[in-house]
Amino acid sequence: ALTVIAPIEDTPAFEAGILAGDRIAEIDGAPTDGMDVEEASRRLRGEPGSPVRIKVIRPRTREIRSIEIVRAIIDVATVKDARRLDGDIAYVRLTQFNDRTAAALAEQLRQWMAEPQPPRALILDLRNNPGGLLRAAVDVAQLFLRPGQIVVSTRGREERERQLFLARPAGRPFDLPMAVLVNGASASASEIVAGALKDHRRAVLIGEKTFGKGSVQTIMPMEEGTALRLTTARYQTPNRTTIHGYGIEPDIVVPLPPDLLRSLLRRQTPAEEAEAEDSAAKPADAQLERAAAVLKGILLYQAGGVKTPRG
Repeated sequence: ALTVIAPIEDTPAFEAGILAGDRIAEIDGAPTDGMDVEEASRRLRGEPGSPVRIKVIRPRTREIRSIEIVRAIIDVATVKDARRLDGDIAYVRLTQFNDRTAAALAEQLRQWMAEPQPPRALILDLRNNPGGLLRAAVDVAQLFLRPGQIVVSTRGREERERQLFLARPAGRPFDLPMAVLVNGASASASEIVAGALKDHRRAVLIGEKTFGKGSVQTIMPMEEGTALRLTTARYQTPNRTTIHGYGIEPDIVVPLPPDLLRSLLRRQTPAEEAEAEDSAAKPADAQLERAAAVLKGILLYQAGGVKTPRG
């Protein structure tokens, strides 16, 4: 079945209420049984402003929904909600990985570190981040790793499919104590970053096990203009943990329902935040609160004159 890894924020699908894990049963009345991703994408794409109606099955609640999505031109900011949670802890969220993500994140970190009282710890939120470019994942990870440390490797049946990607930071890595938030909709490039920071003991992972999407596919031309797409290698973390089909286990498990997370992310926009302030019951982000508590503990530990271990 066609399954949504994670709807990217600020897109029509996210605004229409699509959740991570939703299974697409129909697209404009056409059943998706036997439909591949390329055909589904072709049917979902269209002129900006035109509608497409999909039927989704929500496995967690077993409900079936018919949802209309209005197509639009999508230009999503990948670095969002950068803010100080309190005097010591900074928070930033990545919605996906593209060719601008690492540079935008590095600029935000430099701005924080140039402040009179810079933050002493960082929370990097990769929840609901479906991934993106491999190069962007390597560039983000190496902002926090020492030169020469492994970010990710690929392992396949053939020797030519084995590659090693090392951290080569342009300047001094940012060495703030870190927590990384992940969930079941953190996939692909998100898992590469989370796995690298976890294996090098550079960050504490908090949340839920990631999606498990980490395969390398090769297009092999065939006769009469056809082609065969084969999985030829799989991504592995620095400790040689296979990502595909397994995912990355967090250090600290804190469950959070997908619909609640969507509500929390929407309330981080100014309009939604103002509306939330007027409501009597504002839901808590248990994963974010746990990350802040862990980092406060690390900072107290450091203040006692003992440094935290580094990988």
